[in-house]
Amino acid sequence: MRLRLSAIGLALVAQTALFTVSTTFAQDATSQTQSTYQDDPSLARQTLEWSQDRLAELDATIAVLEQDATRLQDEARAKAEDALKALREQREAYRIQTEEAVANARAWTDAQIAEGRESLDANWTAFQTARDEYLEAAKADLATRRAVLEIEFEARQKVWQKSIDELRNDADRLAADQRAAIDVRIAALNAQVEEAKARLGHLEDASAEAWETTKNGYADAQQLFLDTYASIRKSIEDATK
Repeated sequence: MRLRLSAIGLALVAQTALFTVSTTFAQDATSQTQSTYQDDPSLARQTLEWSQDRLAELDATIAVLEQDATRLQDEARAKAEDALKALREQREAYRIQTEEAVANARAWTDAQIAEGRESLDANWTAFQTARDEYLEAAKADLATRRAVLEIEFEARQKVWQKSIDELRNDADRLAADQRAAIDVRIAALNAQVEEAKARLGHLEDASAEAWETTKNGYADAQQLFLDTYASIRKSIEDATK
């Protein structure tokens, strides 16, 4: 029972943080992105939107871990605080890099956009590494680990669904013969999201090994979604030329 209550409490903290940071960041960044990318390719715009949405995910993760750290004492608390400091620094570096991309990408070539995405992804991976270092330093229980993955997936799923909806809207403008094949690919992309969601549901009473497997599978699902989305987006743009 204690494990279940702990998970519920952490989830509530994370959901509150996710709503707060999403709203605040959206007010600051969305108008800037829209004005910068009104005439830019959809994929370039989408890349930056995903980067911005990830900031809310980072903040929600930190909120869960800050709440978890309150249970620790003495040396364990000190180690956890050091790990949290590294997480906050990594989050700030990602924010700065995202803002630079928003400011400069209007003049970027396709190659520069791709390079920018790779750099952002590397920074994102560094944050995930710092997150795992906290979990190890704090000897976090399965409830905390599950809460982290749940809040990260909740934020990511919203972005994925928005992206799928945009693909569907754009595909609707194509001729019927062009749209049929793309609709099948979009449906498959949506199925990928549902599959990732189902795997996360298996963590309710899972072991540490299952958590590790689910975490790695979730990272793979993110990369697969990005690659598949980019391929479908290119097909739609090629069909409209």
